[in-house]
Amino acid sequence: MDLDERQLRAFLVVAETGSLGRAAALVHLTQPSLSRVIQRMEQGLGHRLFERQSKGMTLTAAGEALLPHARLLESEMLAARAELDALRGLRRGTVRIGAVAAVMRTLVAQSLGRLLQDFPQLTAEAIEAVDGELGDALVGRRIDLAVTASELDPVGVELIGTCDYTDDFAVFCAHANPLPQQPTLDQLATQGWVMPGRAMTPRIQFDAICAGLGLPPPSVAVEATSVETMIAVSANSNLLCWLPEPLLAAHLANGTMRKLDVPAMERKRRFLLYRRRSGLLPRAARQFLDYFPLQSAP
Repeated sequence: MDLDERQLRAFLVVAETGSLGRAAALVHLTQPSLSRVIQRMEQGLGHRLFERQSKGMTLTAAGEALLPHARLLESEMLAARAELDALRGLRRGTVRIGAVAAVMRTLVAQSLGRLLQDFPQLTAEAIEAVDGELGDALVGRRIDLAVTASELDPVGVELIGTCDYTDDFAVFCAHANPLPQQPTLDQLATQGWVMPGRAMTPRIQFDAICAGLGLPPPSVAVEATSVETMIAVSANSNLLCWLPEPLLAAHLANGTMRKLDVPAMERKRRFLLYRRRSGLLPRAARQFLDYFPLQSAP
């Protein structure tokens, strides 16, 4: 099999866009030129890679089989070029990291800040997402490192270690909320809440806490995917929220929110650092690890 980087890039862009026209614009080729690149690639492989339809281009079975290998090959080519460029002093690479919100805005941001101060030629790409999305991004080669709040499916990923950092989930409310500072569980059972969706890990954990305390499921008045939205709604209403304390530091400091004293609903959370199992870890990611505190490694 003889594939060059141009063919790999053409194949991947057509697969991602599903359109020769859109793909041609992205790879800076005319549509006929891009079509010829794909045809030569198919001839060389002895397989049709796309079904050409009126609505666009869809992968054949052979194309589907090739796709993950093409992504791996392109990623390794880019990593190799970055390593060689670094030796010549042309550039230092890009740190591509994903993390859950609480740790992205604290530990990851602090580590990136120190790294970029010492290595100003480095750049960074940061993705904030939930655990499952981070696992997909890692396996899909959109990021090189992922910091999660729970264990990932081990298929395709490898645990680097446990972060030397924890945070605490607790109950918060607007400063003007009439609840006492130490509400009883019976009082909390009558309150409305702003929460993430039912499938989100924090919601599942909170529902389990309520069940363990013999309380009914929380009365969720507002569901939100954004942490900022949850805080803003709670700060401007009598709804309660259950979030990691570091995310509310500014609101606690300026007096718009307060933490309720409910030890039975507080939970400490640890964080795990993962990499992809296949391929080499890029130089920039290895440099980041020098600045990222780990408590333990497997």
